[in-house]
Formats: sequence, C-alpha cells, structure tokens
Amino acid sequence: MKRGIVIHSPRSGRSAQLNQALEALQQNNIDVVDHFPITELDTLPKQGQKWQEEGIELVIAAGGDGLVGGVTAHLVNTQLPLGIIPLGTANDVARTVGIPIDPVRAAEVVATGIIKKIDLGVAQPAEQQPHPTENIVIPPQEKMYFTHALTVGLNVAFARLATNRDIRQQFGPMTYPVAVMEAVRNYSPINVVIQLKGVAYHPTPGAPLEIYSKPVMLRCRAAQATVVNAPIFWGMLQATVPGVSLQDRLLDVVVVEDISLDQLMFRVARFFTRQDHQPPNEQSWHAQYPELLAAELTDVPGIHHFKAKSVTIDVEGAPHDATLDGEVRGQTPIFARVADENISLIVPATATIQ
Repeated sequence: MKRGIVIHSPRSGRSAQLNQALEALQQNNIDVVDHFPITELDTLPKQGQKWQEEGIELVIAAGGDGLVGGVTAHLVNTQLPLGIIPLGTANDVARTVGIPIDPVRAAEVVATGIIKKIDLGVAQPAEQQPHPTENIVIPPQEKMYFTHALTVGLNVAFARLATNRDIRQQFGPMTYPVAVMEAVRNYSPINVVIQLKGVAYHPTPGAPLEIYSKPVMLRCRAAQATVVNAPIFWGMLQATVPGVSLQDRLLDVVVVEDISLDQLMFRVARFFTRQDHQPPNEQSWHAQYPELLAAELTDVPGIHHFKAKSVTIDVEGAPHDATLDGEVRGQTPIFARVADENISLIVPATATIQ
C-alpha cells in the first residue's frame, strides 16, 4: 500500500463524498495516514519536503481548483505526486486532464493512474491563503503558484461571491448562477496596462512559433484579463480556450476589451466555442495593434489571445484584486510567469496531455 495524505476544503460542504473518497482510497491500496483541511497549512512553511521525509508517497487534494492550487504550492521541489478528488464546484483542472468527477472513480485514478509532469504558473506578489477583504496589504516578496488561471477584472467579483460561505449555504448548487448574475449586474470596466515578455508569434502563416526578443505593451479598457495555464473553464459547461497546453512552457493571456454586456457575452461565448485557432488578418479589428498582430490567436473582435513566457498586469488608479485558481490571493500590479518548477500530477492511464 502507498502512504498518502488527503487535504480537503473546510467549506466544500461535501463531507459525505469526502468519506466516500477516503473509503475508496483505502480499498484501492492507498493508506491514508492523515486527512485535514488546508486551513491547517495557512501559517506553516511549505510542508512537502517534511511529508516526504516522513514516508508519505503521494498527496491528494480533495476539493476544487483553489484547493488544488493551494496544495500544489507545498509540492514544488519534491518528488511527491499530486492526486485529485474533485469535490469543488467547477473542478476545471480535473476536467482538463480527464479525472472523473465521481469521487469513487477519482480515487481509482489516484491508485491506478499514471504520472504526468505539467506546467505551473507563478504569481508575485500573491498569498498562500485567500484574503477576505479588498484592503489587505500583500507583502511585496510573496509568491504563489497556480495550476488553472490568474484573473483580474469581472471574474474577481464573481469569485468573491462564489466562495462566500454565507452565499454557498443560502443558494447551494445555484451559487454559481447567482454569483454570475450579481457580478454582471455590478460590472465595471478597468483600464489595464499589460506588459508581455517572451511573446510567441508566427513569422509567416503556418510557420513554427518564434519568440519576440523585446517586451510588448497593451493598453486598453477591459472587462477582464486572464492568464491561463489549464484550458477548461465554467465547470460542467467545459468552455475551452483553444490551443492551451499544459506542457509548452508558455502561458496563454486572454484580454476581453470593454463593450456592451450583450456583446460581451456573445463574443466570450464565440471565443470559447471555437474548435481551433482563427488568427486575424491585416484588415481585421486587431490590426490597430500592429506589434501584436502576428501573435494574435483569435479573430474574435474585442478579444486578444497571446502566448507568452511572462506578463505583468496593472490597473490604472487603485490596486485591484486578482484571483489565482478562482480565489482572491493577490493585487495589481501583479507579475505572472511560467514557473521553473513543474508538478507531477496523477491522471487517468488513458489521458492525453497536450
């Protein structure tokens, strides 16, 4: 039997499914020597090396994307693989790699799956645990890893509502729709200044990607800026950003410019439902950004999509909160890059990781 520990969310409200998963892990020869909420780690230094020295052979995150990101921070620079029991609401990282949403089947994957190395993003400054208010001062040298995405803008208001304990208790499975409607109702655009380094571009159509040698700047009035590591969004709807890879050593940057709400929803839906890249042409709306035209990966008006090694997002005026893996953990200006480290993730034996 392999010795493992299970780290779960203190607020998932899915204790019955957690117990199912714990039992299924034992039945699949995983000796769960301990399980505890991630809040027990909030004030501790990174624990991965300590767990490894104690004979732990794998760590299992039983929760959603925010929990997965929080656990990941403890495992970098160790040999410990990460298993996922998706007990969150969206579970976008699990869906990206094909881990079943059913906790018993997910436990079977932890026991019988294969290990794949995947990229991580790292953000600075950021916090290990979510912060509860907009006025917190973040230590300038702190950093945090993310497995799914970093966002600034509209999604922050949604995340703040969707992770609120009182709202979860009041609305239960309707929490996400309620949070979306409330976030949209109070939507306010932001003036973003985005600096990209290591931008990937096609020198000619169909040619292999090359990397710009100098930084590129984008300034616009935006609804949202997102730095993407894993491509699936919106849970069971499985909206996918085309072309995102977990192993390409690049981050995908998606910027949605400010437009009317009805057009905003239409264009975002069009962007997510494409099956592949549709780069713009020189006559398109994107031509007003000539430096970025060769790097653009979408032809949807009002939306930019680039690949880059790093990005700095700032908002004119006061600092704005940023989410990492769906939880508020940082503020602008915030810097994100591909982490030097990667993570060993346990995925189904049939999974194909791009």
